[in-house]
Amino acid sequence: MAARDNEIHSQNESYRAFLKPSIIINKAAGSTSDITADVTAIFETKDYPKPQIHLCEPAQLATALNKIESDGTDLLIIFGGDGTCKAGAVAARKLGIPLIPLPGGTMNMLPRAVFGLADWRKALELALSQKKPRWHAAGLINEKIFFCGAILGDPIKMADARELIREGHVVEAVKQIPEIVSAISQGEEFEFKADGKIAAKHANGLQIYCPYMTEGAHKSDAFEIASVPQLSISNLVEIGGRAIIQNWRDSPHVKTALVNKLEITGQGDFDILLDGEHETVSCPLSIKLEPEGVLILAPELRSS
Repeated sequence: MAARDNEIHSQNESYRAFLKPSIIINKAAGSTSDITADVTAIFETKDYPKPQIHLCEPAQLATALNKIESDGTDLLIIFGGDGTCKAGAVAARKLGIPLIPLPGGTMNMLPRAVFGLADWRKALELALSQKKPRWHAAGLINEKIFFCGAILGDPIKMADARELIREGHVVEAVKQIPEIVSAISQGEEFEFKADGKIAAKHANGLQIYCPYMTEGAHKSDAFEIASVPQLSISNLVEIGGRAIIQNWRDSPHVKTALVNKLEITGQGDFDILLDGEHETVSCPLSIKLEPEGVLILAPELRSS
């Protein structure tokens, strides 16, 4: 009876099944600062074990991640930008431990998706109030993993320009406009299958979103995809206008769908962006959803 009472009691408390939490802080990320004292105070207030702090520069990130793989860390907190959060997710996935991704960059794709918050303190408090971790889905492209989304094809150049603008290099981004227009209106086309059926024969670009990463990705067991054909300059202007005044997916030139698996045949290499990072993969491509991508300590999400 006592064991049953303890089980009921534990179910009504916050998640406490960790003994050695660690936090990695990327000092060079877009909006990070040294939050060591604040994090330590939060853990002390909740009577949780004191976290091991790894305050590092980008070049030291790999060393910090290697250390947590061997020091018994059983809860990993990451404070940094999208690249730092992805590296932390890969490490947590490998170790089979829960992750808390805190918003410390500019875009903060993963933290915003799982917490809906831009404030790291509120996100951490919300995470530590959860009774248990949950799974966050991931995508695999020929075994290369992503936790937020992927872009394939010539529209990658648009993402590059957006990154330049985000970093304040507006002039350099503007200089890329002719190349972007040329790529999307004259670039290479490809065919892809979605769930075993041909979805497009003349796609120029494909965006893939993990569950809950966009408004349209509202099912826990499906990607949202958005495919764009080779477009005329007038079509590009029309889509660009919609992106400014409403949802760009509303354009008749953009096809969206919820799918579980994608295939791209052909030969040669394919340039892709995984969670904002450049990668090169060789065809054929197999893209699949893995519902149990990484454990995260965050509120449950529900399919609509």
